[in-house]
Amino acid sequence: MTRAGIAGALLLAAVSLGAAVALQAARDARYPREQALERAVMYVRSGPALRRIVLSFDALAADVYWIRALQHYGGDRRAAQSGRRYELLYPLLDITTSLDPYFTIAYRFGAIFLAEPYSGGAGRPDQAVALLRKGIAAQPTKWQYFHDIAFVHYWQLRDMHAAAKWFRMAAEQPGAPTGWSRLRLRC
Repeated sequence: MTRAGIAGALLLAAVSLGAAVALQAARDARYPREQALERAVMYVRSGPALRRIVLSFDALAADVYWIRALQHYGGDRRAAQSGRRYELLYPLLDITTSLDPYFTIAYRFGAIFLAEPYSGGAGRPDQAVALLRKGIAAQPTKWQYFHDIAFVHYWQLRDMHAAAKWFRMAAEQPGAPTGWSRLRLRC
């Protein structure tokens, strides 16, 4: 390529970049970010229906919904105090785990997001426990889910008896840390 060709390509790239920046600035001026955040909607709320829609791409769709749940949580957490609603968090996590019932991270981190007290989280320990129970239904010997329910009862609900019960159940699961069976959990 000649010098003139390289210069022309660089000029074209610079003009294209300038046009893209100008177009984005005009778009941002016309459609402010606050309006976009207010329009958080979920068109499909049924896991089984979505499972049929995505054909055999369940895991891929679960990943997409997991990322969307993370974005929803992060967006609401960064929003002004009055804008923190987390209304789509549980439905997004429910669909994620319906599409992939073995998505351990979605259950465990989703429960943290749901149980964390409002305004840093959804402030819904009941939904956190429901999500983890759904995980137990899919993987009944996963001791981590029992353990996480115990922590929700201990830290968020302040129900020490229920926490002790769930810690005991976690210790009884195969693969649980060996020292747990010797713990004396009393309240």
